[in-house]
Amino acid sequence: MLFSAAVCTPVKPLIANFRCAGSADLGVCLHKSSSGLDLPMKVVDMFGCCLPVCAIQFDCLQELVKHEENGLIFRDSAELAEQLKSLLSEFTSSDGRLGTFRSNLRASRGQRWDDNWDQNVLPLLAAHR
Repeated sequence: MLFSAAVCTPVKPLIANFRCAGSADLGVCLHKSSSGLDLPMKVVDMFGCCLPVCAIQFDCLQELVKHEENGLIFRDSAELAEQLKSLLSEFTSSDGRLGTFRSNLRASRGQRWDDNWDQNVLPLLAAHR
């Protein structure tokens, strides 16, 4: 039992999260959806900074994380350990998988959220006026 324990959860400004993710070489996502339907927004944030990830597998994750394209998907701690060892062993190589994943993320940056909204949702709203 914890009778005199305190939990402190500092909140960083949003820009600090992006700076932190942008300065990293690899992100690890341990989020696992209870419904199996929601996607981890931290991975979306990491991908916005072109940060490759290792993410724990669950239903629908492959909609976001493309194994061996923009990151890796693992099922347990042993598999994560092997992925980390493999990725970090080629860290100094400019043509390693981390570099490839980052390049793939840059190439797939696609349309911005607000542009996508204007193109797809706004016309639907305007049609119902």
